[in-house]
Amino acid sequence: MLRTGMVLPPEEHTQLVRDYIAAVDTEKRPQRDNARIVVTGAFCEQPPLGLIKSIEMAGCYIVDDDFMLVLRWLLDDVPVTGDPLEELSKAFLHRSASTASKYDVKKEDKGQYLLHQVKSNGAEGVIFAAPSFCDPALLERPMLQDILAKQVPYTAFKYAENTGQMAPIREQAGTFADSIKLWSAA
Repeated sequence: MLRTGMVLPPEEHTQLVRDYIAAVDTEKRPQRDNARIVVTGAFCEQPPLGLIKSIEMAGCYIVDDDFMLVLRWLLDDVPVTGDPLEELSKAFLHRSASTASKYDVKKEDKGQYLLHQVKSNGAEGVIFAAPSFCDPALLERPMLQDILAKQVPYTAFKYAENTGQMAPIREQAGTFADSIKLWSAA
């Protein structure tokens, strides 16, 4: 739904969202005891739909992600006074989401955006799912894992467009979801 909003006129997208919500409301879905997780590491493009489905089929509710980060990059409004390019630059440099695509001088800030995603969405864990060719996301992962290690369970894997690898990913995500449920019950 978010991706369509990038290419459709606002009126058409709004109607599409309303139709989707109405269809979801009529759908009978069993309540599941899935783990609430944040998926991060996409960085440069949305992962294949097969990956998202595999994670969900493994027993995870994806409660937040970075698939369409461009829509949430800036954390507040850009001032409309002054030079527009300068204001937009300042907003990106100083008031934007801390991700692999943005260098942060202050290392202590690294991971705070991810922790906020986890806490504000009631997530129980994080899945680092990075494309195998995405060096920025893969290089950032150890720093984020260090921050999460004390507070939030996580697992990590790399993926490619190859659909043959989705079974092992589903198995790993399922084991992770099971471990969250076992640990949280203790």
